[in-house]
Amino acid sequence: MVIGGSFPKCNTVVVIAEEVLVIDPGCAIEDLRSLLMTQDLGLKDVDTVILTHIHPDHITHTMRLHRLSRCRIAANEITEDLFNDKEKMKQFLGFDKGNLVRKSWEQLVNEKMYGAFDEGRVDEVLGNGDKFSLGDITLRTLYTPGHLPDHMCIEILEPNLVFASDIDLTEFGPYYGHPNSSITDFKNSIQELQKGGYEGLISGHLKEPLVEDYHDRLTAYSRQFDLREDLVLSAILEGARSISDITATPIIYPSLINPVYLQFETWMIEHHVSSLVANGLVTEDKGKLSPL
Repeated sequence: MVIGGSFPKCNTVVVIAEEVLVIDPGCAIEDLRSLLMTQDLGLKDVDTVILTHIHPDHITHTMRLHRLSRCRIAANEITEDLFNDKEKMKQFLGFDKGNLVRKSWEQLVNEKMYGAFDEGRVDEVLGNGDKFSLGDITLRTLYTPGHLPDHMCIEILEPNLVFASDIDLTEFGPYYGHPNSSITDFKNSIQELQKGGYEGLISGHLKEPLVEDYHDRLTAYSRQFDLREDLVLSAILEGARSISDITATPIIYPSLINPVYLQFETWMIEHHVSSLVANGLVTEDKGKLSPL
C-alpha cells in the first residue's frame, strides 16, 4: 500500500508479482516512486493500472504512469467510457456546462488532483467477476454501485482481502454526492461486502487501511445513512421548506465555505429528501417541502 489518506488523495494498492500492477494511483507520486524503489523498480516499470471508478482522486496519476511506462489501463465498461471522454466524465459527475460551480470544481481538481483530466484511453474492460491473474496472486472484480454507478471493489483472492476503494469506513461516512449516486445501491453494496468472508478489508482512504473487524465497521458505516436522514427529517419538521434551508445548517460537511462542497452537500441532501418522499414522510410540491 501507498497511503494517500483522505480526499483529495487516496490509498493506492501495488501488486508486485509476474508484473507490476497499481490500483487507483491517487497517492502522492513520489510516495509511489519510493515504494517501487524499495523493490529496485521505478514508475517506468508499472505494467498495469486498474481503476475502481472515475473519481478524480482515484485516477490522478494514471496518464502520467502511462506516459512513463506505456502501461495498460483497465477499468469496467462504465468507467472506460468516461475515462475516454473527459467531458462525459464531467457530466456524469453532475458538472455539466450549465452547472454554476463547474469552474470551481475544475479548479479544485487541477490544483489538488492534477492530471485527472488528462486525455487517455482504457485498454482493457473488466466485467463483474472477471479474474486478473498475476502468477500466485489473483484479483477479481466486484461491482459495488451506489457511491457512483461505476464503483467496483477489487478482491485479492490470495490472501483473501478486498480493496473496497470508496466504501472506505472513514469517520466522515459514506459519500454519495452526485446526482447519479444511490443510497439504496450503496446499502446493497455494503451488504454484498458483508457476505464476502474476507480476512480483511482495505480502505481507499483510511490512514491505517487494513481493517480486520470490517463486518462491525461496515454496519456502523451503513448506519450513517439513517442518522443523516433523521437529521434531514428533523430540519423539515423544524421548519426547513427547501434544500437550501436544510443546507444553511450543514448536516454532512462541517463547513460549506467552498461552493464545491456546498454542491456535494446539496446533492446528498437531495437523495435523502427523495428517500423521505418515497417513504411517505415528506411531500414536495414545486420544490417546497412539508412533513406529513
